[in-house]
Amino acid sequence: MAITVDIDFDKPDLTGDTDTQNEIFLQVFNSGDGELFDRLYRDDAISNFSGAPLTGEERLAFFKKFLSTKPVLEAEVTHAYVAGDVALIGVRFVIDGKGEDGKPLHIEGNCTDVLRRVEDGRWLMAVDRPVAGSLLPE
Repeated sequence: MAITVDIDFDKPDLTGDTDTQNEIFLQVFNSGDGELFDRLYRDDAISNFSGAPLTGEERLAFFKKFLSTKPVLEAEVTHAYVAGDVALIGVRFVIDGKGEDGKPLHIEGNCTDVLRRVEDGRWLMAVDRPVAGSLLPE
């Protein structure tokens, strides 16, 4: 994985810059490290990437399992709005790889993300709501 922006792997920060947010998100997702990817999320953040709203340990378990096959994410920001300590980001995405069963995996769609600036100044994911044109894996 080529790192093109600095990332503190212990306390990642999606930053207030939309292009940098997207690059960090891509690099961490494409690392295949579900635990690291989960660090981009607030503890109470909700992700429906699995097809159901997950938070906490359930979200972490899903990310670890899904990313273990090292799918590749490509994403393009379609819009971004920042209001104080909240950011609303729209993304068009494509994920390609292989499922746990070894069969080809292809997911594409649009995602609406809400980021919040936390107490220490870092920006983290609060809501991750991808809507795929194809069914997400279980």
